[in-house]
Amino acid sequence: MKGTDENPNPGPHPDLVLRARIQLLIGDRWLDGEKGMRVYRTLFAVNPRGYAYHLTRVLLDLSRHPRLAHLPDARRALLHEAVDAAAHIPADAPWYQTGYQQYARSALTRLDQDDRTP
Repeated sequence: MKGTDENPNPGPHPDLVLRARIQLLIGDRWLDGEKGMRVYRTLFAVNPRGYAYHLTRVLLDLSRHPRLAHLPDARRALLHEAVDAAAHIPADAPWYQTGYQQYARSALTRLDQDDRTP
């Protein structure tokens, strides 16, 4: 029988976190694309406040990728995740970071409007 003090959501395996941190160390200043999404999702799970901006930025960038132009459901999923991640951006963050939640919501609204337009 499991103990009652176990965390029901333990987060990513420590090896995944270490691997993500190594990717940040050996990479450029910003990680983009799917690689960036994997790294920032992992680190966000460990430190939401510290990586919310990075995850939100990479999700927004991916939602605008040409490969997803004809996949509105995939774009919508990325934008929903971006809105959720942006909710963790600290209020005292720089202005360009705090505006990302509104930007993600606006992009989601535009996508919904585009879907309704014949």
